[in-house]
Amino acid sequence: MNDAVMSVQAIRLAFVNRFGIEPNIFAVSPGRINLIGEHTDYNDGFVFPAAIDRGLTIAARITDGPTQTFSLQLGEGDEFNTTEVKPGFTTSWSKYSAGMNWALTQSTSKPLPNLIAVVDSNIPIGSGVSSSAALELAFGVVWNELADLGLTNQELAKLGQVCENKFVGVNSGIMDQMACALGKDAMAIFLDTRTLEIQYAPVPEGLSIVLCDTKKERALTSSAYNERRSQCEQACECMGVAKLRDASLQDLELARSKMSEVVYRRAKHVITENQRCLDFKDALASGNLKEIGELMKASHESLRWDYEVSCPELDAMAEAAWTSPGCVGARMTGAGFGGACVAMVQTSELDAFTSNLLAQYHATTGRIGEAMACNIVDGSRVLKA
Repeated sequence: MNDAVMSVQAIRLAFVNRFGIEPNIFAVSPGRINLIGEHTDYNDGFVFPAAIDRGLTIAARITDGPTQTFSLQLGEGDEFNTTEVKPGFTTSWSKYSAGMNWALTQSTSKPLPNLIAVVDSNIPIGSGVSSSAALELAFGVVWNELADLGLTNQELAKLGQVCENKFVGVNSGIMDQMACALGKDAMAIFLDTRTLEIQYAPVPEGLSIVLCDTKKERALTSSAYNERRSQCEQACECMGVAKLRDASLQDLELARSKMSEVVYRRAKHVITENQRCLDFKDALASGNLKEIGELMKASHESLRWDYEVSCPELDAMAEAAWTSPGCVGARMTGAGFGGACVAMVQTSELDAFTSNLLAQYHATTGRIGEAMACNIVDGSRVLKA
């Protein structure tokens, strides 16, 4: 809470310096890290994210003119009028605020006020920890409050996905928005993306969550992402199921002759990853650290070889983590082709883990990575000034 209060005071000053007037609403929205369950959410599968204390703060107030947004990290956003925004209007970072405005308006049929807003973020951009979902949810909770829309955070998460799919043009699942919106202090989130049922799960005492940033910006383009989704849909057609959530490995083997080898491997990853999520939930509950590590490693290898969304830097970071002191488990996290790995580490070994990890990663790749121990925090919300 002290960090949030300090952040509010800092962003208040930035807002006053930018617009010459006081803001009258503040909100925070966390990034998220995914412990296991990658590329399963758009297949109606299981995921296991957590909201983390790498997030963003927004200061805003209603204005008579057009909406103006400014990021302390990314600069000026494109101006827009909340009653006129349509998909394709902008390719700048403000597509996330404009898109959330559009999704809210489409859903509620209520006009939204124009805003002036300043955003401050410490989420590593391009690292696969959902800076875009955090931005969508931050603006979502602000407009929800100012326009008295009465939407729950789960409803805002669904509209964040609409923004991502229909406005931004990335055919993503619901995990990122749900994790940012519904995070809970010290709890990971076991999420069934079909029913949106959540079970909160405490991380075993004595373990820390570490974000291991490769510093290679994530380069999974929307076309590559949408290609993976299309391949999953092809596999479903071959097996006669609605979603890969409904298929077993036996179903996949029986239909293997009907699909290409690539489509087979994509489906194999998703089906086995869903089972790993279920097994991870049990391992977390029982504190079985050995199984946690084995499941995380198997997840990474499946993403590397079957889903083909890893890269040399992610592989080097994961391999460095596996051999560093105190590591319980590690894997790539996020969409892939750059970004970060997530590691579960014995808190008592954090310093030794970090120094060994980064030295080994640098020796392998020539790159300087970063390791950030993360606290698990509450989800997107309006703050009291």
